[in-house]
Amino acid sequence: MNKLIRNIGVTLFSIISASTYAKTFKYELTDILSSNGTITYPNLDFDQAQSAVFTVNKDPLSPNLQITSLEVTFPTAAKLVATGFKQVDHDTYRAVVNDAWIYRQIFVDVHGVDFNYPNRSTPRIEASISEKSIFIQPEADVTGQPLFFLHSPFMRDITPSKIADTASVVLAGKRLTLSLKNNLGVASNTNGPSPINQEGFVVDALWMGKGQKTLYIPAPVPVEEFDRFDAIAIDINELPTSQGVEYTLVIKFKDLNGYETSTPELPLMHLLEAAYGQQP
Repeated sequence: MNKLIRNIGVTLFSIISASTYAKTFKYELTDILSSNGTITYPNLDFDQAQSAVFTVNKDPLSPNLQITSLEVTFPTAAKLVATGFKQVDHDTYRAVVNDAWIYRQIFVDVHGVDFNYPNRSTPRIEASISEKSIFIQPEADVTGQPLFFLHSPFMRDITPSKIADTASVVLAGKRLTLSLKNNLGVASNTNGPSPINQEGFVVDALWMGKGQKTLYIPAPVPVEEFDRFDAIAIDINELPTSQGVEYTLVIKFKDLNGYETSTPELPLMHLLEAAYGQQP
């Protein structure tokens, strides 16, 4: 009896742990190119897909992930919603979709995605007609005629973030307000004044008279482990110098076990100039 109770306790702890640690992320493809395959049907056009969004569940304690859904929106065809993806080889995830448009069953194959490095992925999506059906394992069927192709040069993280903390200071005679997001992130592009890749803690800056910008504060953790941490606080500290007062910024964050740590003190003005440009 004690062994049974202990086993039940372990099982419940595993379930609770999985639900506690698993996180849901959303990724959107940009600059999409799509085209029809070799099989076509009147008024069913897959050119010029408008959007493609992945919903992904990741357990930061495990290398495994689950593509919960893929939603692809077309100008003239009904939205495709694919769920139940399975990894069929190291580079391919496959979903079987029943009763899609006029077809009894289609395959949706996803290639070239690495959700640990979304900014380095070059996703390709292929849909094809199922020629037959295996009752036990339909994802193992041989693909038939291609229905459409879709590819994108970039995938960006659009997971909704919450504001973890705010801080403000008067700098150069103007009020500066910083809002720290709980999720770490990667910039969708690096065309701003800063020549370096932008990734880390995400801070929205509102500087009166200068506008609103997004700051990326370097994080002392690898980018592939960003989903293992949450930002929790932002502090602005005064640093007396021979020229007056300078300000430094510190981000506090925690891991999955609740252990808290902080970034080194970073010169606030250097971070602002990376987003706003050189200040007089």
